[in-house]
This record gives sequence, structure tokens and C-alpha cells, in this order.
Amino acid sequence: MRDYLVYCTYCSSYTLLHSFDKDSGSFLGEYSLLHNDYTRNSVVLNKFLLSHLGHTIRSIPSKTEDYRNIICTASHFLEDDIDKYVEESQDRMRFSERNRKSEREIGQVQLYLVEHLLTHELQMMTQTRASTPAEGQVMLGKELGLKQSLEVLRKVRSDKQFA
Repeated sequence: MRDYLVYCTYCSSYTLLHSFDKDSGSFLGEYSLLHNDYTRNSVVLNKFLLSHLGHTIRSIPSKTEDYRNIICTASHFLEDDIDKYVEESQDRMRFSERNRKSEREIGQVQLYLVEHLLTHELQMMTQTRASTPAEGQVMLGKELGLKQSLEVLRKVRSDKQFA
């Protein structure tokens, strides 16, 4: 896998993009040794591009002589702040995961409520007596529909994919 960097020839400064993540559709971003992780966002790249407006900027792939020379001789843009950006990125991912879990738990509660309401409706339906044969057929259809709905709901609740 190839890594990339963006280099400003005017300032002799660079920022590392690292490799391209096809799943997220973005570069991994700067790497922090302290956190052993990438920024996984483009905040440093955006700051780099804004601070070098009007300058000549080149993208350089790894495993080239230019890449090695730039890493050895040029200044690393926002080098002292990378740990902070990685930490912020990790915080955003933790918050996103917490938010996803809470939404899932809310969904589980909603399923339990729907199951309770359907069960209650089914009990009410079975206690009601039809006055005509046609009404009995309609009530039988409603009862079968409620039973089928409860069965589908319970399948969804017990499926590990949705748990």
C-alpha cells in the first residue's frame, strides 16, 4: 500500500496523508506515536492547504526519492499538534460509538413497547365476540395478522444482527 504526503515547495513544509482508506473514502491522516493511531480525518490537511494558499503544492507518493528527501529535510507542518488532533479524533469516534449504542438501546425499548401493545391488542381481540359470521371472519383475519406481526417482531428482536 502506498503512502502519500503533500508538500509546499515555497515553504518547504509537508503534511502526511498516509494511505487511502477505501472504506471511508479518505486518507488516514497524520500519525501519532503517543496514541498509536491516525487522525482519520482531514483537519491537518485542511489547515495545511489554508495556510499555503497561493503556494505551489505537490503530492508525493512514498517509495520515491522525493518522498525520502522531503521527510529528511523539510519541516513537518503542525508536528507538535498532531497528538492533540488524534486525541480529538478518538474522542469524536468514542462519542459516535456511544451515540450509536444509545440509539440502539432506544430502538430495543421501542420494540418491547410495540410487542407489549400488540400483545395487549391480541388479548383484547380474543376476548371480543363477533355478532355475525362475517364479523367473525374479519376478527379472525385481524387476530391472525396480529399473531403474524408478533412473530416477526420476536424474530427481529432475537436476531443477533439487530441486538
